[in-house]
Amino acid sequence: MLNVVYFFDKLLVITAVKILVIGTCMITLAGAAIGTGVLFAGYTLSAAKNPEEADNLFNTTLMAFALIETFVFISFVVAIVAFFL
Repeated sequence: MLNVVYFFDKLLVITAVKILVIGTCMITLAGAAIGTGVLFAGYTLSAAKNPEEADNLFNTTLMAFALIETFVFISFVVAIVAFFL
């Protein structure tokens, strides 16, 4: 009887840790949403102040957006690995 209870407790702890890891990985989504908003708000302000450089600023903004999204995709990979291990 003791071995069965210990086995179920072990599975419960593993499941709880998996859920916590996945929840922590989802914090990256909130940071990416805030970062994207700040990034494009800065682009809008700087393009309004200096319209001649809007094309260069837009290219730089897209590169920064790609960097932000890279962290989101890495977080998804970590969450998927944690879920299936």
